[in-house]
Amino acid sequence: MSIKDIKTLSMNPHFYAMILNSFFTGYGKPCEISIAFLVLPILMFEQSREKLRKANKRSRIETVFQSPLVVGNEKISGKTRLVGFIDRYELLKQYTKDSLIILYSEEKIVIENYNIKVVNNKKVNYKDYSGDAKMWLRCAHYLGIIFSKASKGKISYYLGVNIK
Repeated sequence: MSIKDIKTLSMNPHFYAMILNSFFTGYGKPCEISIAFLVLPILMFEQSREKLRKANKRSRIETVFQSPLVVGNEKISGKTRLVGFIDRYELLKQYTKDSLIILYSEEKIVIENYNIKVVNNKKVNYKDYSGDAKMWLRCAHYLGIIFSKASKGKISYYLGVNIK
């Protein structure tokens, strides 16, 4: 398999679109576009994704990004799980744009007044999938639930960025 083939598989905007759709499904209400651009940079980082694997409907941003993650004998702080967020944000910005275009063109989302809403019959249920796809979609879904309960100010604080 060539480098080009590997990049096509790993940086696939159609897969990212499915992840974003799962996030919006978990979010459960209109989501500001600026929040949507935070999803992929968080999920593409293994340490932040690890904590989301254990998230549930009661999880909050504080419990996910403040409490330490124990890996073997080592504790990884909440802030460490977000290291390099800004670099990943810049790297994945275009993929997020492409994924939103895909979702919009497939009529899976509507965009009104800078807010994104999933079309009711186009929601993603992570339980319909298996293996790694299920894990990725589950993490995105619970990140959506967590973000829906947090203010933009609180999200900004934990990510160390200013959300406009």
